[in-house]
Amino acid sequence: MATVRTSKTGIDVEDIKGAELYGVLLRAAGEAAPLDDSVILQKLFAAEDFYERDLQISFRVARVFSDAEGRATHPDLSLRVTDFDETVDLSEPGYDYNNRLWDEERWAFIRVGYAPVRSVSQLVFTWPGAWKVWSVPHDWIRVGHRFGMIQIAPTSGQAVLMTFTAYILGVISGGRGLPQSIILDYTTGFTPELLEARHQDLLEGVRLRTLLSLGGIISTIRTGGQTGGSLGLDGLSESRTFGGKFGAYSALIELALEREKEVRDAWRHKEHGVIMGVLGAQ
Repeated sequence: MATVRTSKTGIDVEDIKGAELYGVLLRAAGEAAPLDDSVILQKLFAAEDFYERDLQISFRVARVFSDAEGRATHPDLSLRVTDFDETVDLSEPGYDYNNRLWDEERWAFIRVGYAPVRSVSQLVFTWPGAWKVWSVPHDWIRVGHRFGMIQIAPTSGQAVLMTFTAYILGVISGGRGLPQSIILDYTTGFTPELLEARHQDLLEGVRLRTLLSLGGIISTIRTGGQTGGSLGLDGLSESRTFGGKFGAYSALIELALEREKEVRDAWRHKEHGVIMGVLGAQ
């Protein structure tokens, strides 16, 4: 039996029906019949999925595994992933080991693929696709939850520190990086309560994108792009005018498109920032 999908954001059909943009689009045509709830839900789900992929976020609390598929039969049982659910969980490649990972004050600074980070399950250094070499103690892991930043801060345990030092010396002595040799498992995502309390901008963006899809149906299919019309006094002559990509609603939809893009751009700038590096002249 197929699983019935529900909204990830807490937005429902009645929220969309009551939104101002939808009301304007529906009333402007005057004779447009209400859209079926299944159509509205499909567009809402599509908007949620688009936002998750475009902004690299999850509207639900989700586990993120490094190479979950590849670890399904991992020889090291402590690294094996046996309960990965592709409909709920997320998978991303293992992180590369950079030979400058420990330069100056960086101390293994890693920026993860999904933010915010709710918690870290494990951080393990390995040889690519092989057994683990060193597992970072949980009390060494420092998390910048909002921006998805992980850093190692050695705080305790002389024996652990000696193991860490031996590992680092062994790797650094080669002066090379290692691809996909860092396994980082963590949880990410928002709860509906957090979205409602602190991220109304994201909810607005999802509503706008849903409404824009519905607006396209109403404006192009139901009006055929018609912007106006007239009927002669004799009742026999009729004229129609057409214009704009979305007919009578072109100006409204173009304004909504600008606002929806503004929401996504603002989120990227505020929550992810500009990733940049400094290149020195030679």
